[in-house]
Amino acid sequence: MGMLVQGVWHDVWYDTRKTDGAFVRVDSAFRDRVTADGSSGFRAEPGRYHLYVSLACPCAYHTLIIRALKGSLLDFTTSHGRERL
Repeated sequence: MGMLVQGVWHDVWYDTRKTDGAFVRVDSAFRDRVTADGSSGFRAEPGRYHLYVSLACPCAYHTLIIRALKGSLLDFTTSHGRERL
């Protein structure tokens, strides 16, 4: 398994030996918003952005609810996690 770091794929996984076995989440690189006027650096344009939501994530439906309440025209795709027995 690998991970994407700063847009580059690395064939390594988290080194939990450095953290006594704890998983330490890396800070998110996505801190800006998409704005209509582009003042954030990301202008809202039809067809430019696509939201991917995993229904296996406990917070995913919050994203879909807010999207519905705000009337977002953003296209989205949901993925369904496999059930483990």
